[in-house]
Amino acid sequence: MKTRLISLATLLCAFGAFNVHAETVADAMEKCRNTDNSLKRLICYDNIAKSLNQYEGASAQVSQLQAYRSEAANQPKPQANANKQPVVNKPAEASEPKNDFGLEHRRDLSAEASEVSLTIASFKDSLRGKKIITFSDGSVWQQSDSAYLKIEEGQQVSIERGLLGSFYLSVEGVNKRMKVKRVK
Repeated sequence: MKTRLISLATLLCAFGAFNVHAETVADAMEKCRNTDNSLKRLICYDNIAKSLNQYEGASAQVSQLQAYRSEAANQPKPQANANKQPVVNKPAEASEPKNDFGLEHRRDLSAEASEVSLTIASFKDSLRGKKIITFSDGSVWQQSDSAYLKIEEGQQVSIERGLLGSFYLSVEGVNKRMKVKRVK
């Protein structure tokens, strides 16, 4: 009787072992992701990386990653001269994403003018005492520092490009300039 009971218990344990679900890498990483303590979460991820071969399907995922990396290495790299083409303002199309969004500061400015001469059409003072200058070409610039520079309507001035995207307005024959930014 006892031997039958023991053999029955052994069979149940053996069949129960087949029903145990082998954990995949994704399951293990999900457990780590749900850990609140950042140090324990990091240790959990490290343990997964150290013992990848114990997880079901890990070798297939690693081979997929290696194939992806080799495909990316075989892709042609963009040419360095592609960024030196002049930027043309086109109406944005809804289906085409804007690839240069956020990279305006990386444009090549060597081909663009570093200084322009303009004639003042009108100017006025803002509420904060800064000058707002409208030029004959329709552009509007605002003073962004507190420098004093005597200007008049109809006067020829030049705006030159400074460092880090700044612009300076100067009058010929005067050894002063004021920092400006374009409004329109």
